[in-house]
Amino acid sequence: MGIFSKKTEESTANVVEKTTAKRSEGKKQSKKIDSKKVEDVVSTAGAYNVIIAPIVTEKSHDMVSKHKYTFRVAKTASKSVVKKIIEDMYGVTVENVNMIIVKPKRRTVKQDRGYQKLYKKAIVTVSQKDHIAIFEGV
Repeated sequence: MGIFSKKTEESTANVVEKTTAKRSEGKKQSKKIDSKKVEDVVSTAGAYNVIIAPIVTEKSHDMVSKHKYTFRVAKTASKSVVKKIIEDMYGVTVENVNMIIVKPKRRTVKQDRGYQKLYKKAIVTVSQKDHIAIFEGV
């Protein structure tokens, strides 16, 4: 027991200083990553990971007359990221973005029962003067 009790006050102070310095460095790095999050995703490669596909159904086709377009997006996508990507990809002015989480439905194929996958969709409202050509002629 005599070996362990010979710690000096200087060595204890050094350990405390090192741990507080490491903690403060870790916090500074995490804030930098959070601020660049939107900018990293908006790159061209990141855009295709966020906007998966347009949803073309009868209901979504009727909404085009109201300047609303429907897209299937990644589960982690936020409204601000979707707005920025749509504006950059299609060159339109986005007025509003509504997000909906579509819950899985139960399906039966022959004897198998299963569920569809859960996904997120975004309904994007563009300005009156703009339109997205990908939905026309479908």
